[in-house]
Amino acid sequence: RINCIFVRKYFYYMKKILILVCCLFLGSTLINRAQSNDKAQIVVTDNYLAGAVTEKKGQVFFEQTYTVPGKSKVELFEILKNYTQSVVSGENHLPQSRITELSVEEGVIAASLEETLWFKRTALVSDFARFFYQLVFEVSDGQFTVSLRRLRYIYEPMVTPGQDNVMLAEEWITDKEALRKDGTQLRRGTSKKFRVATIDRKNELFRGAGKACGIKYVRIVED
Repeated sequence: RINCIFVRKYFYYMKKILILVCCLFLGSTLINRAQSNDKAQIVVTDNYLAGAVTEKKGQVFFEQTYTVPGKSKVELFEILKNYTQSVVSGENHLPQSRITELSVEEGVIAASLEETLWFKRTALVSDFARFFYQLVFEVSDGQFTVSLRRLRYIYEPMVTPGQDNVMLAEEWITDKEALRKDGTQLRRGTSKKFRVATIDRKNELFRGAGKACGIKYVRIVED
């Protein structure tokens, strides 16, 4: 009988110890994961903070110049013309999307885009805006400049019948409108999601143009 009691107590305490060890392990795992997620969030969020949305003469204006050694103006023009056509007819394009200018002599390709800008898309939630902008390429021997300009939106949840419901980028995604006063955080709400989605789309378009012309990108992975 004494041995039986001893065995029961032994298994009782072993069970307690096992539960404690499991709790400590689970807690450590959750903390590490949270820290990892926090770090990832900081890295990602930094891409949308001060200076991420550039302006020219008071208007939101994204621009980047790429150097492409060994490719002539004519070669780059043809590549970028095809790339622009793929954007105009892309997955999220809407009826007004079209190429508006093609000038080999001046090295200019311009398109007017209307597309769906997704904020969230799941089986239960569809949150998006109609996104309008101009995509312009200026091409010369060995380089090209791509710009995004005249950005505006129509967001159905904020539409008021009988009113002009066009939302200008200057009123929503600039540093002044989308960042808190100290510039270290995005404001919550509509400005934040418009700014993030717009920057992501700009990066996608610019990077796509670079890749089309043979520019290779190096992905930097932070520990």
